[in-house]
Amino acid sequence: MTDIGRRQFVRDGLVFAATAGVSAAPSVARDTGSTTRIAWLAGNAGPLPTPAYLEALRTGLGSWNWVEGRNLTIDARWGEPASAERLASELLALRPNVLVAQGAMVLGARNLKTQIPIVFGFSGDPVEAKLVTSFSRPGGNLTGIAMQSLDLIGKRLELLKEIMPSLARVAILANPAHPGEQLELQASRRAAEKLGITVSYFAVSSARDFATAWPALLQAHAEAIVAFPDALIMSQARAIAIFAKQNGIPAVSGWSEFADEGNLLTYGPNLRATWEQAAGFVDRILRGARPAELPVEQPSSFELVVNQRTATELGLTLPAAISMRTDRMIR
Repeated sequence: MTDIGRRQFVRDGLVFAATAGVSAAPSVARDTGSTTRIAWLAGNAGPLPTPAYLEALRTGLGSWNWVEGRNLTIDARWGEPASAERLASELLALRPNVLVAQGAMVLGARNLKTQIPIVFGFSGDPVEAKLVTSFSRPGGNLTGIAMQSLDLIGKRLELLKEIMPSLARVAILANPAHPGEQLELQASRRAAEKLGITVSYFAVSSARDFATAWPALLQAHAEAIVAFPDALIMSQARAIAIFAKQNGIPAVSGWSEFADEGNLLTYGPNLRATWEQAAGFVDRILRGARPAELPVEQPSSFELVVNQRTATELGLTLPAAISMRTDRMIR
């Protein structure tokens, strides 16, 4: 079985924070009926179905016998990163045992200087973002899952090359403020060079920047787009798909929602599986583990999602080898 075809379900992480003073062992909560409180803090950018991720978290927690309505209460807030500190403060005022924060929202929670343990699901480099000291020894009160994987970049380019054997010019579309973006860019250039592909880089720091990126991308004669996955890119996934179809330029990225919004394909972490599996982090923290002692992990469950309708609209024929490795085909 190929790397892309392999489905692995290994316990991964997301963003959680246990409130200071978790004095009662979870076994007491389970046996006596006392309730553990979890707070969910998530972004609402673009098409990302964060309610579905919360449901995945509930499922994962259930596998550890944490059941909402029986021994668990979950309070949720959604908002933009700019509101993360305010929303985190609201949730902490409810005195939860665990705060769950998604993506960039963890930065706002961190800025509160709380001693509460934090488990994160972060799309960038948590070391560069100063969330942890290192992957193996996080230090402080934060740990979790780093969803950025430099190895995946080369695989996305390889997929494009399989579909478009004559591919020679690729545009990289990325948010320069995203922690670890330069590492991804360096990895992209190395992988592209091996495949005989020339890379052009286009920075987008806000939704407004896409309007100026489009003509520059066309001027560079890009034949395909590789978009580095983060909240900004996902918030513009549909706009990217519209531009790509209008100009016959396929676009790929790392999260399945990008393909759901009409782009050609994605290869990267199965985010729902990641949130579900990450419930193990919550369980370990509630059992008394300290985040500083829980190494940062990377997702182990990946998926290849291909939009067949978009391939047809772009006049592309999907090789049988790719169709066989696809985990989900959008028809």
